[in-house]
Amino acid sequence: MRIHVLPCQGGVLVTLRDYQMEYVNLTRVQVAKGRKRNLLVLPTGGGKTIVMAEMARRAVEKGGRVLCLMHRRQLVDQMVERFKDHGLDCGVIMAGVETNLSSPIQIATIQTYGRRIKLDDAGIQLFFVAATLILIDEAHRSLSNIFQKVLKYYADKTVIGVTATPCLSSGLGMGQYYDSLVAPVGVRELVRQGYLVPARYFAPTKPDLKEIPIVQGDFETKALGKVMNTSALIGDVLENWLRIASGLQTIVFAVNVSHSKALCLEFQRNRVQAEHLDAHSSDDERDQVLQALFNKKIQVVFNVALYTEGLDYPGAECIVLARPTKSMGLYRQMAGRGLRTHPRKCECIIIDHGGCIDRLGFIDDPVVWTLDGKELAWSKTPPRKKETSPITCEMCWAVFKGRRCPNCGYEIKDYGRRIEAIDAQLQEIRSAKKAGPSWEEKARWWGMFEYHRRIKDYVPGWTAHKYREKFGEWPESHNNVAPIEPDLEFKNWMKYLVIKWRKGQHRVREVA
Repeated sequence: MRIHVLPCQGGVLVTLRDYQMEYVNLTRVQVAKGRKRNLLVLPTGGGKTIVMAEMARRAVEKGGRVLCLMHRRQLVDQMVERFKDHGLDCGVIMAGVETNLSSPIQIATIQTYGRRIKLDDAGIQLFFVAATLILIDEAHRSLSNIFQKVLKYYADKTVIGVTATPCLSSGLGMGQYYDSLVAPVGVRELVRQGYLVPARYFAPTKPDLKEIPIVQGDFETKALGKVMNTSALIGDVLENWLRIASGLQTIVFAVNVSHSKALCLEFQRNRVQAEHLDAHSSDDERDQVLQALFNKKIQVVFNVALYTEGLDYPGAECIVLARPTKSMGLYRQMAGRGLRTHPRKCECIIIDHGGCIDRLGFIDDPVVWTLDGKELAWSKTPPRKKETSPITCEMCWAVFKGRRCPNCGYEIKDYGRRIEAIDAQLQEIRSAKKAGPSWEEKARWWGMFEYHRRIKDYVPGWTAHKYREKFGEWPESHNNVAPIEPDLEFKNWMKYLVIKWRKGQHRVREVA
């Protein structure tokens, strides 16, 4: 794990990780071979802005000019700050922002730049940037009409696009524009090196999506919303979040605005601090909600396609996929929002309510990307001979890979068993062994159960029974633990038990 320290403008030192420098060097090789349109595939959280900053620095050092294009104002603001951190002064071409065209590096929204250079002939137009290097953030969008209309002015220049998912919304490759693909590392390598956190997966029974039409390679949104926006499925999202991830800072991806608002309302009704955002939310609203999430004033943010890209929030500890998709690109963009490292987390919980994991695999599964524009842009690498498929433990219903259940220790004898889900309970999927709760964690819960029992004046055996319900075993050595005032995670777990009991009573009435 090496760090490359490089001089920069104003005496500032730029630090690049070993794999980031590899992207820079491999791209230089492609350009030297005459390939001017290069697509870099860098996993979410891998530091693509740092890679682009180094490429911009080198271009300016050689007397060139740089134009950085992106499709959202938020991305422009982020890139300006990151470039400044590395000693690079930038001009900004964006509506409502004063423009400084004297800077050799210009960062622009594609919408504003596209409008301004069409006002007059590009050769004499005031805002036209005579760039020698064009950098494109979230480059999977660069084949859209507005990008292509701008890029035609730079047909003979070097264009470098960077993305975590080098495919169109249809799933096809991007070879109709790019002529080289640079992808030296994937998610699994960055997790192993400690630059991303590992994911822990939970997956429900797949919703019935057989009647949903497919449009451009993915489920049609309106019909999908009708299937997912039902009281039963909305209740499952709440119930399972309370059971699995209560207390974790969470981002939920919904199908559409009505679905997102319905989910948010259900959480708020159960006294979970939650907010909804969509494309109509102002920049100030978005900033306020993210700041509240960062400060733990709220726990859950619901959104509709707002944070699939460009969200630099390392504190996200849980991602809920309430939006089924067939798109590998969309799936990895959503799930990847939780993989950035942060001092308060050692993993990311991914809760899948749409069958995405079953359909598209784990987020760290190795993928081979291609530029072929007639076939899917991705394919999974063949599994190793000794690698088994995820299976379900018969004793505790944990789902994992391997012979021995990491949750209860039971040795699985039936390797042909398919993953099952019982009564809409999410079952854990683990791609690697993980130790169960520590003695200290169990003792903490014992103390909170005992505190709650005394406040409610329940019978003494209540604590042991609730402990068994939580951990699947009777307590052994916690009797001397003092009562502990319950925290938010405990309160949310108790809410989950109430919701579970109410559902059970409803089923009994239906049977009767």
